[in-house]
Amino acid sequence: MHGIEKRIQMRRYIEAGVSKAATARAVGISRRTLYNWIESGELERDPDDMKVEYGPRPPRPSKLDPWKARIEARLTEFPQLAAAKLFREVRADGYAGGYGQVKRYVKKVRREILNGE
Repeated sequence: MHGIEKRIQMRRYIEAGVSKAATARAVGISRRTLYNWIESGELERDPDDMKVEYGPRPPRPSKLDPWKARIEARLTEFPQLAAAKLFREVRADGYAGGYGQVKRYVKKVRREILNGE
C-alpha cells in the first residue's frame, strides 16, 4: 500500500510535465501501478476522501455447498445426529471433500438450531 504522500507527489510530477516512467522511478513504484492509478482515477481523488474501509471478506464457495441444505434438514429433524454419520451420507451421495469441513459445518448448524437462531 502506498501512502497519500506518494500519491500527492506523483500527481505533482505529472502536472509538472515529468514523464510517467520518470515519475514512477522517482517515487519508487512500477510504471504499471502508475498507469493503473491514472486510468482508475486514483490520483485525481482528494486525499481527504481516501478512507480505509475494511470489512469481512465475501464467503468463498466450498465443496460442501451442494449438501448444506440436506445436512441442515437432517439436523433439524435429528439434532444429535453424529457428524460422522452425516459425512458418510453425503460421501455416498458424491461429496468429495473431507470430514473436517463437514464436522465444522455440523457444529455451526447444531449450535444455531439449539440456540434457536
